[in-house]
Amino acid sequence: MIGKVWMVGLLGCGMAMGQSAVRPVTAKSPASAKAPVAMGPTKPVAFDVVSIRPSAPGSPWGGVQILPDGYRAWGIGLWVSVQNAYIPTELYSSGRIQGMQPWMTSEKYDIVAKVAPADVAEWQRQSNFKQQKGLLQAMLQTMLAERCKLVVHRIPAEISGYALVVGNGGPKFKETKPGEMMPSGLPLPDGGVLVGAARGGKLENSFYGASMAELANHLNGASPGHPVADRTGLTGKYDFVLKRIDMSEEQDGRVSMNAIPAPNDIWDLGVLGLKLESIKIPTETVVIDHIERPSQN
Repeated sequence: MIGKVWMVGLLGCGMAMGQSAVRPVTAKSPASAKAPVAMGPTKPVAFDVVSIRPSAPGSPWGGVQILPDGYRAWGIGLWVSVQNAYIPTELYSSGRIQGMQPWMTSEKYDIVAKVAPADVAEWQRQSNFKQQKGLLQAMLQTMLAERCKLVVHRIPAEISGYALVVGNGGPKFKETKPGEMMPSGLPLPDGGVLVGAARGGKLENSFYGASMAELANHLNGASPGHPVADRTGLTGKYDFVLKRIDMSEEQDGRVSMNAIPAPNDIWDLGVLGLKLESIKIPTETVVIDHIERPSQN
């Protein structure tokens, strides 16, 4: 989402989930690997201008922001941008990236990467929706390969996650009426709208014209490290209200991924006639074969 900030440990929550990264061809990539997708008809996916500098000594821990014209990371280790380039946040867990050098976590960097002025409209068009995840990952991969000589390979892996399924009593919400006007709110990838509000000290998220995939994505974003896959079998668009169980302990943005509560400890899914079941979700582990400190600007 344009302008949204994520702090360390909660990166990428506003991005669309579940898309595979686009791989740049490297020395370790198979000949059949896909080249980066194009921003336009002939342009490769790459930032137009990239600045990477060591953070000022003693600077506080920072975060990551998707800008209207690019990407910014400040006051954090380079491992964060590597993670954003290769690992969907909802599939992140300890060990997803192997071969990291100690300086990748101990040294802080400030990164500002801008797309070309002619590509800003396309960047903004994709930044709120599903296409943005693959686009951003491809551009970060290109940046890291050029500035840090990053070379990786991938190995299959599994991560513990959840399947969103319908409970025994069936769903307790109705399909959106055809032609119903949507309220103003946060646009969702499949065309739905999310409107958030706090009532009685508890957060309520009202979904309009939303798919179950969008609900699963929302659960992913609120609880990174606990991936949720839609297995409801419900293919329509629905109106429903998702209520938070407890807001007494908010995450401060620096919490360990392993300490983030599971989505069923945050949201009351039972009132919707839904539940989560533990499953194994296939993913990949990224192994760093070579990386160098960023080259000078």
